[in-house]
Amino acid sequence: MTGRERLNAVLRKQSKDRLPWTTLVDDATLSLLPDELRGNGGIDFYKHLGCDIFMLNGWNTAHHFESPQLRWPDRVEVVRSRENERRTVQWKTPKGTLTAISRGAHPITYPVDSIEAVRIYRDMWEGVSFVAHPDDDRATLGTLDKLVGDDGVVTRFWGPSAIPRLLEEDMGTENFYYLMADYPNEVEGLIRTIHERELDAFRILADGPWDSVTLIENTSTFYISPDIYRRYNMPHQREFVETVKSKGKVAILHMCGHVHGILDLIKETNCDGIHALTPPPTGDTPWEDALDVLGDDLIILGCFDPSIFISGPIDRIPAALDELITPKLRESHFVLHPFADGIPVEPARFYAVAGWARENG
Repeated sequence: MTGRERLNAVLRKQSKDRLPWTTLVDDATLSLLPDELRGNGGIDFYKHLGCDIFMLNGWNTAHHFESPQLRWPDRVEVVRSRENERRTVQWKTPKGTLTAISRGAHPITYPVDSIEAVRIYRDMWEGVSFVAHPDDDRATLGTLDKLVGDDGVVTRFWGPSAIPRLLEEDMGTENFYYLMADYPNEVEGLIRTIHERELDAFRILADGPWDSVTLIENTSTFYISPDIYRRYNMPHQREFVETVKSKGKVAILHMCGHVHGILDLIKETNCDGIHALTPPPTGDTPWEDALDVLGDDLIILGCFDPSIFISGPIDRIPAALDELITPKLRESHFVLHPFADGIPVEPARFYAVAGWARENG
């Protein structure tokens, strides 16, 4: 099988010829490689390794999907500025101005930090629309498909939905839970408004030319309580899954945190699979536990724990994989996934995984 055939077999929940594995890098790792392996944002390195490429959008390349595109109502003026690594975004509206400040990818100031800001933000979202690209991003998908070739597949990577959007980008954990406790009706109204608009985004994603859609949720009970997940996040994910699957597409949830305590609730989403499911000690969910709760038909793109892959002894990697990759996982729809995004990871670690896969895959 080619990498494309192998991953498509996993996505269609069919048998494959060997254990699939994929990886993910960015410029932090590519900077450690010789020039001839740095091309196409990591794709050349993936092909050099011989892994099965599970491409998230145009990850680290110059190619970007443009739909669904969020459009604020005309009454909202968006002003952006940058000073070195410090970025500021202001949303100016007739009812007030919201300001977000970040350094790199990390928020410094959240725009929704008071009940007045909640009201302004809800008014903004009431006028939001999501629109599709004129050609449904077919040209971009075609370009990426050609770059990946027979070595893998491209998945549409989009999100997050309402709850993680508020927690990670708009309010932060502290503001969210304090405002939810003090003004539950108004915060619930904001959550409901965002989700109602995002249903249009879900429909655009479901109608797109890709075969699978992966929703970036970063779900973790470290910051999404089981109660919040049960009341809001899980039903939102379930509507995403239903919308995507209604058009014959594969619906996957990206959940890279602690989710063991909500596996029974995740099952209620009816998702096809979980992306970046992470075992202890970084995560808390052994891959086989997810199969036990959600069923043997679950697709798992399992994060190879960073404490082994990134910071452990390199010569320990093959033995760790021998222990982790059980017969049950081999029989399941499982893809091994050592992630290396955001930090430099020495090439020898990838070669250790690739060598193990050639001998034991």
